[in-house]
Amino acid sequence: MEPAGPGLDESARRLSRRALLRLSVLTGLGAAAAACAGQSQPGWTYVPVASPSAGTPGSSSLPGASPASPTAAASDGGGGGGTVITIVAQTFKFDLAEFSVPANTPFRIVFDNQDAGVPHNVAIYDSGSSGPVLFKGEIFNGVRTVTYDVPGLPAGNHYFQCDVHPMMNGTVRAA
Repeated sequence: MEPAGPGLDESARRLSRRALLRLSVLTGLGAAAAACAGQSQPGWTYVPVASPSAGTPGSSSLPGASPASPTAAASDGGGGGGTVITIVAQTFKFDLAEFSVPANTPFRIVFDNQDAGVPHNVAIYDSGSSGPVLFKGEIFNGVRTVTYDVPGLPAGNHYFQCDVHPMMNGTVRAA
């Protein structure tokens, strides 16, 4: 037991300990909430939605993006023609383990993120997550659907994943 300070009786010391305990618990909860905040996670950066510029498929109003950039533009709607692949993310899984597209031909991915408040994207790599990036779609929180304009992929098997959750992955076959 602590020695009594001048003018502090037992009930005042107990009240002080309770206040300190409450402050410690609230501080811990605040730190945990800050650590769980979606936009402060290392390894990804939140990027607002940018629609492709009119008349230039694959161009973007994102800073530093260009038609040759592996990061493709995203829009909230569909449009255009050609191959369209739909991928759904739900409970930290993609509904497709693989899909096929024509080689060297641009296509679209309609990405439906059904995980409320959880960031996901679709990125395509040459051979694996450490290979060269062929396409990197915008990371965004669900529930929301975004259409990615993907440049043509070279013939062969490629790897796709969610960059935030790499265990969500599969194979793209371009032939």
